[in-house]
Amino acid sequence: MAQTYSILVNSCDSYEDCWHPFFSLFAKYWPNYEGQIVLNTERKNWSFSGLKIKCARVQPDASERKLSWSECLLRALDHIDTSLVLYLQDDYFLERPVNSTLINDFAELMVRDNSIKHTGLTHFGSHGPLEQTPDERLWKIGERSAYRVSAQAALWRVETLRSYLRPEENAWMFEIFGTRRARHRAETFLTVNRELYHPKSTPIIQYMHTGIIKGKWNPKIPALFELHEIKVDFEKRGFFKPEPKAIGKLRTLTKLISNPAALWRGLRGA
Repeated sequence: MAQTYSILVNSCDSYEDCWHPFFSLFAKYWPNYEGQIVLNTERKNWSFSGLKIKCARVQPDASERKLSWSECLLRALDHIDTSLVLYLQDDYFLERPVNSTLINDFAELMVRDNSIKHTGLTHFGSHGPLEQTPDERLWKIGERSAYRVSAQAALWRVETLRSYLRPEENAWMFEIFGTRRARHRAETFLTVNRELYHPKSTPIIQYMHTGIIKGKWNPKIPALFELHEIKVDFEKRGFFKPEPKAIGKLRTLTKLISNPAALWRGLRGA
């Protein structure tokens, strides 16, 4: 049976040190995946034995201005040849076997029902409110839900994901302003039943949230890598150390006001 979705691993060349551990764990915990995998890179080519990885190479011309997060993602989506894409990021390091049967079921459901635009696969992402649906496996993400749009593991219609991206936005702007845009659209966004697929017992796809924090390694990552005999030079990035919330908020505010037009557009949900 033809694969109904492709996998996009969103990354960039400066995160190349994540690729070997990511795909080592992917191969271990999702061994039966045989479809297309697009690794979002700027100029690099890379491969992993046994996996059909295509590097997007979205910015092969080194003289071109550096593309934004959203511009890179938009170009990477050009390489997806299925109507559905399973979105992952390079630091979503798998911790246990993936329930590929359920993911395939949800993809088939989206193929049959064109009204479903997004199906979240983890307990990360939308904070709710969430509503029950006739399918006990799935909950509906309310139109006013926090993080209705998120960059966590999910099945998306490619055309829908494209429609929420704005070239000037980075990842957290995509989540915040994308959620505001989603409030103006009567579209069906689903997520897994978090009681039925509890993250501590029966997750569909389980990964550390997240492996890299603000460019630094999550301090919990070495234990996971050691368990799987994955060797990484952690000194190159160093480890994340929490900063006072006030500093983080100030940094976010500074970034937002640096582009007033994008801020105004995002706040309007445009």
